[in-house]
Amino acid sequence: MRLNAATENYDRFLSVASVFWRNNLPATQGDGWIVVEAMHHQFRNVLRNLALANAIRRVTPARVLVLTGTDDSWYETVWEDFNVEKVRRLCEAFAVTEVVDVHDLVDRVAAAPGDGPPTFDLCGRALTVRPSSIDPEVLDGFAYASACRLDLLPRLEGDRHDNRRLREQRPRSAAFAAVYETLFRALEPIAFVTSHVDYDPWGLGTEAAMRLDVPVVHVQSTGSLKAYTLFPEHRQGEATFRAELTRQIGARFDRDVWGNRDIIRPAAELVAWRTRGNLGRPSWWRFGPNALCELTNLTEREQFRAYGMAKLGLDPDLPVVTVFNHAVSDALGTNREVFADLAGWFEETVAFAATQTQANWLLLDHPNQDKYDRTGMFDELAASYGHAGHLTFMPSDDLSKNAMWSLTDLGVTVRGSVSNELPAFGTPVIQAGWSEWSACGVSTVVADAGAYWKTLTASIEALTRGEALIGAEQVERARLWSWFYRSATDVPSLLVPHWDVMPEELHLRTLEINMRAVESDGDPLFTSVHRMWTGREPFLTRFDLTDPESLARLLPPMRDGGAGDAR
Repeated sequence: MRLNAATENYDRFLSVASVFWRNNLPATQGDGWIVVEAMHHQFRNVLRNLALANAIRRVTPARVLVLTGTDDSWYETVWEDFNVEKVRRLCEAFAVTEVVDVHDLVDRVAAAPGDGPPTFDLCGRALTVRPSSIDPEVLDGFAYASACRLDLLPRLEGDRHDNRRLREQRPRSAAFAAVYETLFRALEPIAFVTSHVDYDPWGLGTEAAMRLDVPVVHVQSTGSLKAYTLFPEHRQGEATFRAELTRQIGARFDRDVWGNRDIIRPAAELVAWRTRGNLGRPSWWRFGPNALCELTNLTEREQFRAYGMAKLGLDPDLPVVTVFNHAVSDALGTNREVFADLAGWFEETVAFAATQTQANWLLLDHPNQDKYDRTGMFDELAASYGHAGHLTFMPSDDLSKNAMWSLTDLGVTVRGSVSNELPAFGTPVIQAGWSEWSACGVSTVVADAGAYWKTLTASIEALTRGEALIGAEQVERARLWSWFYRSATDVPSLLVPHWDVMPEELHLRTLEINMRAVESDGDPLFTSVHRMWTGREPFLTRFDLTDPESLARLLPPMRDGGAGDAR
């Protein structure tokens, strides 16, 4: 159900939710504030943010300010539908204190005359919006990334720092930065809860929160309930929210997951076996027959490899390097990356591949290429370099998981999920940037462009000599990551239906039934948020990862024939 669909089901759900939260929140709101973002067209994102904010309120009573709204540019490019009044009604049911259309505030700030700063009434006070203290280069980074995403461009034309499109976007970015900084300085919130941390509407809120020492809770759009949290006392000086999390996740992974690997291993093997049916992230990456990886041993892999090589016309005597293109306008500059942008990485890698005839190169587009690039960059590169016999360009959807797993001897990406999926099944991956798991030891992460070309060259040479590029520890780390991501940090809750409960009428109906019929005592939403918030943990967990005895009791034993190994 979209947010503007006036249905009887929606009204009934609001009635049930209102009663539920009236009886499951502290009697007092407290003096602090939680700021919650509700600016995404996906109803499930808004529900998750509100549920998590209410779980924090049970630990630390607080009032809630919800920021909602949209503008024409996002509506035209990305959104399916959006209605502010529907969001207001939902927030009322979730016992929110105040709701404000932040896009309306931004419009007013951007249009304000230069003779004085604009003032608006919010949360019982008059707030004067003054220019943000954000670093101008950081602000331009958000403006640039937002413009690229809105225009479906891998990069803006002309000068990177001064071009027409950037000049158009910059005033709105500056207005968002000013509004967020004003709000956070005035309210001193105990948390900023958001479904996204990129682009102007979300990323500038995250950036302001980091500068002003406000904890940021990033609720994920996948699985049951997943969230990452950056507490200000744990920051290590990285430039972005995602980079800070990469370091923290790696440290906790080494301590709590790798350190308990003998206990976790049976469960990790079970998850690895299950994920052969859907290696993609997010879940819509592949579905149906293309999502299956039925191969169970090396003999089957070699048989399928021979078939695939012949079908694609690849040289059977040469290794296969698979390069996974990205959604090239998506979240530019939000983590550490070796190249100036995702398109530049792919273009330079293709040019390099053209000179490396000692390997087959399989160059795959992104499954949703058309939603992120209107320039036809991939097709243009295929037309320019497709004559080279050792290069094969193809849509990734034309390649099944069986074929991808069987053909690839080395994967190459910047931050793609293949960098944790392929190593779990014995295939090495080089990353030209950071993802959330890049400090967990599952792939080869290069520091700069020089290291990238050197590592890529050395890896191809080693493959041609028949040398292994991945060891048993890296494989196990990748499998442990899969368990960590899909099990340990994926919290099942009756109050947060799984992301894949669709259509959204069913999502609402499921939540309504749970709120009406099941007592909330000890619901994992509340227990996991309490553990995260009081322990200042960087992520939600199903159970306490720091207690080996509890892990041993909670995790399943290995059964004979349970988890197949297709390495």
